[in-house]
Amino acid sequence: MDERLSVVPVVPRFAAAIREVAGVTAFYAGGSIGSGDYRPGISDLDLVAVIGGPLTRSNRDRLRTLHRTLGVAKLHCAYVPSNDISDISRKHVTWAHEQLFRRPLSGISRAELHQFGVTVYGPPPGELVPPVDRGALAEAARVELRGYWTGAVRRPRVWRTDLHVDLGLTTVSRADVTIAEGRLITKREAIDRLPSLGVPDDLTSEIRRRRAGETVVLSEPRIAARAALVRGIMREQLKRLLQPPAPDL
Repeated sequence: MDERLSVVPVVPRFAAAIREVAGVTAFYAGGSIGSGDYRPGISDLDLVAVIGGPLTRSNRDRLRTLHRTLGVAKLHCAYVPSNDISDISRKHVTWAHEQLFRRPLSGISRAELHQFGVTVYGPPPGELVPPVDRGALAEAARVELRGYWTGAVRRPRVWRTDLHVDLGLTTVSRADVTIAEGRLITKREAIDRLPSLGVPDDLTSEIRRRRAGETVVLSEPRIAARAALVRGIMREQLKRLLQPPAPDL
């Protein structure tokens, strides 16, 4: 077993539990597990199950029950039929946020599997998942920014939460590198480079402390000031990162 799974023993147990229910032929862990940046109780479990064919209603019902019975928090798993895996736009059954719904397996997720995916069983991800070239990877990062985060900057109150502050800033930091250099970085690396995006040192330290599992208590005035600051940074960075790329001369 890959040593990166030693910090998340629930993953191979979950992979074994769904194998027959969903007809899984290959199972991978990506995200922070693959990059070695996983933090128990803080990081999400980003998992991909390659399945033999589309899930029937009965399969989906059994999976829903299994997920709820296991009760593993922050577990996200995409169920991708092997015949559809080359279509980046196709939506697949996915468990996330305690429910089943359909969404595509993003270019970022695919690139993560190639760069540092962990194989629980089945062939290496590079044998099944088509590669993501530099242009497609940059566009995948822009798609993520155009979606939820562009809408979030229009809602001032959401920036009062630690979740939006931490995830928003690390997302733009990671996207900045992906768009400019065509590579993926970890959340730890993203936090380290926040000052280069105009994030004050004290706020960078605050985010790093929460990432380490520390509880950071802030006063109401500090929360309000932080919300205004971060929303402004996010607006500025989104505008910069979503500018059309300069044409080749």
